[in-house]
Amino acid sequence: MSVRLRMDLLVAAGAIGIALGAAGQAVAADKVSVRLSYTPFAAHIPIYVAKAKGYFDQVGLDVDILPGRGSTFAAMTVGAGKEEFGVSDAAAVLAARAKGVPIIAVANLQQDNGVALIATEKSGVTKVEDLKGRNVGILPGSTTTIFLEALLKKHGITMSDVSAVTWRPGTDLPMLLEGKIDAESTVYNNEVISWAIEHPELKLRVWPMASLGFDTPGYALVTNEELAKKNPAMVKGFTAATVKAMDYAISHPEEAVDILVKAVPELKAEVEAAKWKAMIPAAKGGGVLNRAKWESLNDILKTYAVIEAKPDLGAVLKDEYR
Repeated sequence: MSVRLRMDLLVAAGAIGIALGAAGQAVAADKVSVRLSYTPFAAHIPIYVAKAKGYFDQVGLDVDILPGRGSTFAAMTVGAGKEEFGVSDAAAVLAARAKGVPIIAVANLQQDNGVALIATEKSGVTKVEDLKGRNVGILPGSTTTIFLEALLKKHGITMSDVSAVTWRPGTDLPMLLEGKIDAESTVYNNEVISWAIEHPELKLRVWPMASLGFDTPGYALVTNEELAKKNPAMVKGFTAATVKAMDYAISHPEEAVDILVKAVPELKAEVEAAKWKAMIPAAKGGGVLNRAKWESLNDILKTYAVIEAKPDLGAVLKDEYR
């Protein structure tokens, strides 16, 4: 065998080895699911950017993004191990943990809860006490309901003092327009922004929960405690990819919104761009878990009897995966 032929064979063998290695990496990618807090919107941009930019691929993860039905639902299903990861509001995380659900927070996507009490101007509601006897919208399984209950108790009002009207995602807008709901607790940097753009005839009074004494963290990236112990590399990879995507989306807002709208065509770019612009200040911080804010939230939930006992934050907040 000639030297040239031998060299050609070695080069070919090396190329085959590289190809097989790449194929092996593709096969080895772990397929995981992430349950969103709600139907997709701007708050979920970091997840979509991480998928579109290949950040999840880079850490060996094939990620399936699942729409949500409220933060409480996400916290419970992820805590039960039905999905590997999720996006859930901090209040829902603590409420689930207080019930024994083994859920942990590995990063904060939003440092502000983003929740507000809103009321139509025509209702005449100008303060929390005015909610007595009024039709108040309730979304079961949502963190907005947790904050509403806490807010009412803070002002000496119980749920039996209001006329609770149950709504599902997308049904509260027509109820507000038709006067079937006077007030509700909702996300001011989501629905309220959409309505201001698309339904300027709907005049609202808006009180962010932070202005009502509830300055607490917002959306968190969550996973199951057992998964984190069994596969810390997976949890670290997913968390790092999401935080990297969040930082990218803050620096490239237009591209980030385009990625979201391309993945979810029913969304409107103008609306989601306005939402993301409003969320960027709370998204800064590199995903840090602000313990002081979490402690404040823990105290609030206990004080207003949303939870019976405060969960140990040392067991809930896991910054080491970020």
